[in-house]
Amino acid sequence: MPGREHRVGLPSRADRGGGARPIAASLLFAAVSGGVAFAAPVTCQTCHTREAKPLAASVHAALACQECHGGDEAYAVVDADLPRFQERAGGAEAKFDHGSSFRGKPRRGEIPERCGTCHADVERMNPYGLRTDQLAAYRTSGHGKTLFQRGDERVAVCTDCHGVHDVHPAHEATSKTHPRNVPDMCGSCHANAALMAEFDLPAGLVDEYRHSVHGDLLLQAGDLGAPTCATCHGNHSAMPPGFRTVGAVCGKCHEHASKNFETSIHAKQPAFAGCVQCHGGGPSSHQHKIERITKPTGVMIQRYAHLMSARPSATPGEVTEAIHPDPKNLLTQVLPGCLECHSEPDEDKSLAGLFKLIDDISAAERLYVGTAHRLDEVGRGVLLVDHVRFTYEDAKTHLIELAPLQHTLSNEAVAGKVAELRTVCTTVNTQLDDLERGLRWRYRALIPVWGFALVFAAALYATYRRLRAVHVQPMAGASGK
Repeated sequence: MPGREHRVGLPSRADRGGGARPIAASLLFAAVSGGVAFAAPVTCQTCHTREAKPLAASVHAALACQECHGGDEAYAVVDADLPRFQERAGGAEAKFDHGSSFRGKPRRGEIPERCGTCHADVERMNPYGLRTDQLAAYRTSGHGKTLFQRGDERVAVCTDCHGVHDVHPAHEATSKTHPRNVPDMCGSCHANAALMAEFDLPAGLVDEYRHSVHGDLLLQAGDLGAPTCATCHGNHSAMPPGFRTVGAVCGKCHEHASKNFETSIHAKQPAFAGCVQCHGGGPSSHQHKIERITKPTGVMIQRYAHLMSARPSATPGEVTEAIHPDPKNLLTQVLPGCLECHSEPDEDKSLAGLFKLIDDISAAERLYVGTAHRLDEVGRGVLLVDHVRFTYEDAKTHLIELAPLQHTLSNEAVAGKVAELRTVCTTVNTQLDDLERGLRWRYRALIPVWGFALVFAAALYATYRRLRAVHVQPMAGASGK
């Protein structure tokens, strides 16, 4: 009847062949039998333009809408009714019959399984080199367990992290999973105080990360190799590492520090929280404000040079405070946690050993930067010090090795490495002494040479005056000068 909506379901991909009528023939049949003007074959994109645009620019651009939502590939719609469907106007009258195979928009709890129909299919993912264990990994995560075991749909699902229709590769800056976007993506839930309170979780984790050494590297310095939330917690299998496994997580990057820590007394203490006990920002934080303790050697050298220009007579304590105050600042910060076990600091020999270890490292740093400063000063003159600089590089190696080695808390191990550094610096200073001594002797050797040159020049001048008086006659009429 004219004015009445007519729907003709067209054959889907699965129905093609086997006697199914072609799309054009179906439309022609409908138009002739009903005597109604039909629009051209209507697809999902005809009405769902808001979703079609981001989908066309996503990694799923070649994916048919029916893969996720079901329904037919195309529909016959009365020409006069098409604007009403496109504008979503008319209330109940604007509802469109998508057919019996239409699954519609999935509930949040259905999304992981629906994405998994492709992403857990080895045959389908293999051409793209994509892993097929994401759904299985998600089930093991805090998010997955809360969803599948407790039925709580407020947790993160695939679309929260990857987007709905606007899914982009992680290496693209527009992707939610691009390293620089990961803190914001995780923070959309984990910085929501009201939501986190319902799960009895802290809401300050992302903010702590932003102010950590890792956050500074990623967000300020733009270092895409810096750890993100997913680096430590996993992505699809996201779980917070327990205190006993923190070292394994940190050790993926900080291998030497982790191995050295495993030999320390703290590694054997069940109450010790691992790396974050010292590096996690102190008892008042949630272990995400990871702080950098060891300064780069170049920074320490620059700070020492600046100090020497302002205070050439600075004391060792002032030098340490200027070039590298962080270790003792760290101790002040974590001391409340230390006192839980070391309740008698004045009588605890282990604490005395720790302060001795830090003092030894501080002395090594002062020797290192002092030698570097002298090497630069000597190198600005006429002496060639390239071969000395080459020797000095060994001192830098030893100083860098001290950073992970101190996690052993072994005074003997640290003292041995400090002795190696001291030997190199002593060698460098001896070589510089020899160069400067040689330069002074060369200066002294030049004294008789310059004296002879002056005497010889005076003799030549005297001879010149004598010969001029004998052989050069004044011109007639000259004044006689």
